Amino acid sequence: MKLQDAIAAGIAHLAQNRLRAGLSILGIFIGIASVLCMMAIGDGAKKIIADRLETLGGIDQVQLRNNYGYYRRGRWHRITERLKFEDALAIEAEVPNIRFVLPKNERYRILVISRDGSQARPILEGVTADYARGMHWRVQEGRFISEGDVDQALQVCVLGNNVATELFGEISPIGEEVKIKFYYWHRASIRARVVGVMAVKGRGFDSTWTLDDVVCVPLTTHQQRISGYDYIERITIFTEKDADKTAVIASARAVVRKKHRNRDDFVRHRVPTGGVKRLAHIQRVIKIALGSIAGFSLFVSGIGIMNICLVSVAEKTREIGLRKSVGAKRIHIFYQFLTEALCLCFCGGVLGIAGGWIAAHGMARLAVRIVPIVPEWPVVLSGQWVLIAIVFSLFMGVSFGVYPAMRAARLSPIDALRTEN
Repeated sequence: MKLQDAIAAGIAHLAQNRLRAGLSILGIFIGIASVLCMMAIGDGAKKIIADRLETLGGIDQVQLRNNYGYYRRGRWHRITERLKFEDALAIEAEVPNIRFVLPKNERYRILVISRDGSQARPILEGVTADYARGMHWRVQEGRFISEGDVDQALQVCVLGNNVATELFGEISPIGEEVKIKFYYWHRASIRARVVGVMAVKGRGFDSTWTLDDVVCVPLTTHQQRISGYDYIERITIFTEKDADKTAVIASARAVVRKKHRNRDDFVRHRVPTGGVKRLAHIQRVIKIALGSIAGFSLFVSGIGIMNICLVSVAEKTREIGLRKSVGAKRIHIFYQFLTEALCLCFCGGVLGIAGGWIAAHGMARLAVRIVPIVPEWPVVLSGQWVLIAIVFSLFMGVSFGVYPAMRAARLSPIDALRTEN
């Protein structure tokens, strides 16, 4: 008896007992499908947050902000020292492992009015020429703010897509003049010429803020003609990929101390990766919980497969004796019954992959309807998890199929032929 004949005999026996084989496969199918479904949904959520962070410049960044004061013994102590534009230039020149630095000022309470009287209430930001590159923000029409605009403090502005639509509709706003008015401040309004309109950025995961509702002006224009402040509210440092952010923060603080009489208590830093870290923590908890349930399900299914294989050995005892009597070796009998276990687990794994993929798409659609935080929930099933599912299925087949196969291989031909099935 050839080895391939023994393997074919094992597969043929499963085909003859389809219902029994199907019930054995069901447990493996449920365990694999549940794990892969969770992984696909969880990785999709991670992609949503990563895309959201990408709309704000990605995760390779560090932010420095002013610390305006602190409480001590129930009293507020004000800090008057502030970050300056020169600090941003020095950090960009001296700190290693960074790509560029974006200083920025913001004012929220503004009213923008076009010549025909249309109004918008956007966020006003004073930025530099690298802002669009840092935010991965594409110009749709015109141009973005240039270094010359910043150097000369020109009264020009760039409109986010929503602001341009509110003020001008479908008409091109390039070259038009808008009035920027502060309806909570007693300051004179200024006029600015529109030089660019930005492409749609979208809200992403967070629905409270979007670059489409922003009006950008040169940082120096913001300081000299709008806010009247000579300091910088925020400095965003864009680091090299996988750079040590702790070292970057330490170097940036050292630069600040050098320029502010050895003080850096007025600076606080932030690394905007909290969403990804929280999601990773939640994923770990879910993986442990669901992995334990799936592991128990797979263990019970493995016991069921072992039981089926033992029943198969009992049913084929006389057949085993007959094959051994005509020259079949122990290894041939062993592979015949091990093949049955491997086929059951492999089929359960393959069907579990398909079932997990289908279930993940169904849950993604349900999640969008129940919690409409995003228009579409991506389903991400990496090849790594598919490979792990197949390998684990085969491992289950070997683990629970070895004992029945060894029991069949060790049967004595004479005892086997005497057995009445």
